[in-house]
Amino acid sequence: MARRNQRRGITILEALFVILLIAFLIAILLPARGGMRGAPQLKDGTQIRGIHQAMVTFAGNNQDNYPLPSLLDAQDTIPTIGGVQLQGAEKDLPRWMISMLIYNGSITPELLVSPKEPNRSIRVDNNYEFSNPSAIQASKRSMAILDPAFAAYPDEPGGDTPIHRQERFAPNAGFSYALVPLAGARRAMWSSTFDGTQVIIGNRGPWYEQDAAGEWGLNRKERRGAAKIRASESNTLRLHNKRGASWVGNVARNDGSVNFETRPDPENIPLFHWSSDGGSIPVPTRFDNIFANEDEQSAAARYSPSDDDITEATNTRRNNYLRCFGDRAARSFDADRKKLLAIGGFWYD
Repeated sequence: MARRNQRRGITILEALFVILLIAFLIAILLPARGGMRGAPQLKDGTQIRGIHQAMVTFAGNNQDNYPLPSLLDAQDTIPTIGGVQLQGAEKDLPRWMISMLIYNGSITPELLVSPKEPNRSIRVDNNYEFSNPSAIQASKRSMAILDPAFAAYPDEPGGDTPIHRQERFAPNAGFSYALVPLAGARRAMWSSTFDGTQVIIGNRGPWYEQDAAGEWGLNRKERRGAAKIRASESNTLRLHNKRGASWVGNVARNDGSVNFETRPDPENIPLFHWSSDGGSIPVPTRFDNIFANEDEQSAAARYSPSDDDITEATNTRRNNYLRCFGDRAARSFDADRKKLLAIGGFWYD
């Protein structure tokens, strides 16, 4: 007798098993996809940590100072600018401070460009010269401490000596990050102080204003940069977020920590009021905006966006302030003390 085909449906137990298996696979795959999205953010923080650690190592061999060409370029190997030999703190520009770390092998050019960099003018410098740089006079190349042709920010010149960049200008910049400006009292921050309230390097940021209640918001009035853009259009908002949203980014502090901050005035960095005798007290309920040159002479002082340029009148301020200051910035020096007094018109998007 012919055997009939026996068919049966899926049991409830088998259906539950399939559902649980699918749920298990989703639970595994979703965090993995989230991790992929967060990988550039983590890599960016790792790069900032690597740069800062290189600075700390350098400071350990240089009386606690982070890289300062003014202290080590005794033979004036850095080319003249406009036919004028730079002196003292005139040499202490981010492009050359960072170039010192590349030249001594502490970091690579690849480490200096954020994996989230949205500015197409900022790219890895694949033409960096690690020995006898052609931007230095031939007779001085063996004494080089850096490649002067390295550009940190857009449109920085390469010096008067003919170099491998077109028209003595770098075709692109090679540094994604902002540093503490070295004018006035902030010069003391450019050292290994182990102070966790001092930010030293981090992602670039936009510009701000305060409302009557002291709350921070993107500046709605001023246009800045070569393209005269609004703060809400800044590339700095696209590093880890969508254009027009609030700033978020990685920041390294002088205690060696690197944190991903979700606001420009981190809640664990108080704004200090500095007294005339050099002492300091935190201002209650106010936190330090790391992209604003705030007035700290009075606990009740209000921030003005016009103060973002560091002038001789404001160069005693010691609050945190990260900016990109390059050759194009208007700088004034004390020729006798060879100290930088003011930096104006500096900001790169």
